[in-house]
Amino acid sequence: MNEVQSAALALAGLTLAFLAIVFGVWWSRRPRTAPAAPRAPREPRVPREIRLPKLPRKAAPEFEDVEISPSRLARISRKEPLEIPAEPEYEAEYQPAAVIEPVETALESMISEVEEEAHRIEKVDAEEVTLRLVPQIPPRDAISTNSWLGGRPRLPTGTEWPRIDDQPADFLAQISCADLPQDLWGGLGPRDGALAFFIHRRNYDLRVFHLRDTGMPVAPPFTLNDPEGWFGPHGGLGFGDLAPFAVRAFPEWPVDLVAIRPGDADPRGEGDPNEPGAALHDRGYDIADPAFHPFDWGSMTAMVALLELRLDRLMTEAPEEADAEEPDEIEQCAAINREARTRAEEIIAIVHDSAARADFSASDATAVMAGLHAIRWVEVIRSVDPETGAEQVETITLPLTTHRADANLWVHDYQTILFDRAKHAWCLNPDNLSAPARAFFEPWWRTLAEREMAAMGHEPFRHVPDYDEDRDAVLLELPTSGLMSRIFGDCDNLVVTIDKADLAIGDFSKLRVQVSS
Repeated sequence: MNEVQSAALALAGLTLAFLAIVFGVWWSRRPRTAPAAPRAPREPRVPREIRLPKLPRKAAPEFEDVEISPSRLARISRKEPLEIPAEPEYEAEYQPAAVIEPVETALESMISEVEEEAHRIEKVDAEEVTLRLVPQIPPRDAISTNSWLGGRPRLPTGTEWPRIDDQPADFLAQISCADLPQDLWGGLGPRDGALAFFIHRRNYDLRVFHLRDTGMPVAPPFTLNDPEGWFGPHGGLGFGDLAPFAVRAFPEWPVDLVAIRPGDADPRGEGDPNEPGAALHDRGYDIADPAFHPFDWGSMTAMVALLELRLDRLMTEAPEEADAEEPDEIEQCAAINREARTRAEEIIAIVHDSAARADFSASDATAVMAGLHAIRWVEVIRSVDPETGAEQVETITLPLTTHRADANLWVHDYQTILFDRAKHAWCLNPDNLSAPARAFFEPWWRTLAEREMAAMGHEPFRHVPDYDEDRDAVLLELPTSGLMSRIFGDCDNLVVTIDKADLAIGDFSKLRVQVSS
């Protein structure tokens, strides 16, 4: 054995000795379990904590109250019964029996109260609401228009145009029932669909149709060429040599249904006592103003056609009865008018040629009006001096576009034609007119609308022979209207009435149609 092995054995022995010492120390110091303590004796239970056995849940028995007389109770308890003091006696007070009215008296009282209430309601209903059909100026959205006068009705799809006496009837108005006040006609009549009014073309036979559904606008199947019909445009345009220039149609004018109750302002009135057209005629004006310019080829060609017709009124030759003292002056006037006629005819030819080839433009109208304004014409005015009685002769020279009350050649007739055409074009679309034209015509139309306003559910504006306010309801009153191009009688009002009983059940077959005087 060498020294290395001896050293290794010595090291191993020392290691084992060290481990044995460590194990001995751990063994001596390891924790030991303490012995269990003796169990303490059980304490006796307190009596009040004794638990009772659970009993089944059953409803407690109900016992009837038993009355025991005091004497029996005394025998059981062997005690004298208690003496109960007697209650004092009270005399019942006399109550008189209620007075019962006879049944007849009670019924009469109830009937009287009901009648008084009915009369009060009828009086309130009669005074509560009437309706004005106010023309929209300017018109609003045509798509949302529900009520209107003239133009085209909106009939249900597939409905034929109404006929009276086997002739196509004339359409007057269509009114939306849903827009009627609930208290109109005392609450009677329909409140859905629409009422469409048609009249015979030459007499007062009228029909009212309650349309449950409405469709697309339907054009009349005829033209207004009946001289005995209801067509009457403003300004006498339906008569004389101006009649061919009238637009033979009733303008479709949207209306607002305005309810009028006691104390409300009434949009209907007498209007301006001075007719705007008459005032315009008297003060004079010039149609070179943009407010009077033509706005389409129809108004332009109508203007030059009228001018051509009125050129014959120009004094182009000296009259034979001219005074000998002033023949040269009269001849000079005639020469000016001959030149005016020649230049005017040139412009007329240009307009007719352009209307056939080119689209209309406002600049073309301005050029035409400027050309006419540059032409001068002469009028010889004869009058009598109110002081001396001597005849006076005055010669005036005017542009061809100027109107004077004492020199009325053609301008005012053109303005009458323009009023009619502008009204129809504006109802189709207000933008068809220029801003100056609208500024001129719209106030004029408002004045006419105020005077010629239609109404419903009111007492007639004028006297009608067969009208009873207790029996009748006014379905519609249409005045003669230049705005609507309608005339009834001698400029009277058309009044349509119905029995309230028939209105209550929606029976429109028995109407009364009268003309107020």
